[in-house]
Amino acid sequence: MIIKGKKNRYLRSQAATMKPVLQVGREGISENLLNQFEVLIEKNELIKISLLQNTAVEPKDLIDALNEFDENIVPIQTIGSKMIFYKKASKIKNRKYSIELEKM
Repeated sequence: MIIKGKKNRYLRSQAATMKPVLQVGREGISENLLNQFEVLIEKNELIKISLLQNTAVEPKDLIDALNEFDENIVPIQTIGSKMIFYKKASKIKNRKYSIELEKM
């Protein structure tokens, strides 16, 4: 799934003031990281991840690993070591951004 145009700009603007809630470090892409990501993305729909300097993980590797983990995860933007991901929440009470996207 790819989000383009107004929807992508909206999500990028919402993530601009966010701080990274997850960091990929020396351990790289582990089962623990994927489990934490799953919990955070389900609760927030839109999250920012930071790749630390001591990691060997490239942004492309993380995108591929997350797509294998769940094909509904959408990479929105990658700038340097910061990455933004979106996934529509399954619980209605956690939907904030998806409601706005449906209006567009």
